[in-house]
Amino acid sequence: MDCLSFPIKFNYDGLARLEEGSFDYFKQMLTISMLTEPGEHPITPDFGVYDPSFIPVEPENFILNAARFIPEVEIVDMVPSRNQDGGLSVQFSFNLRG
Repeated sequence: MDCLSFPIKFNYDGLARLEEGSFDYFKQMLTISMLTEPGEHPITPDFGVYDPSFIPVEPENFILNAARFIPEVEIVDMVPSRNQDGGLSVQFSFNLRG
């Protein structure tokens, strides 16, 4: 089953979609978890990480969160850093399990 890409994008067929279970699908899921604060989703209130503007990003929490909510992936590396403008950049790599 396909899902919409986030942020919304358009291609020649209309809305861009990702194949569920694909590498890009899980990359999108992990990215969304970085952009979601715990409590934003009533069904999964523990999903997400706290806003790194106020609390430093803790790779351990991200890895535990991924293991709990996205068990199909294994986080291999995560490197948070500040860019020249003071914004936060988080780069992570992962492998698909199975």
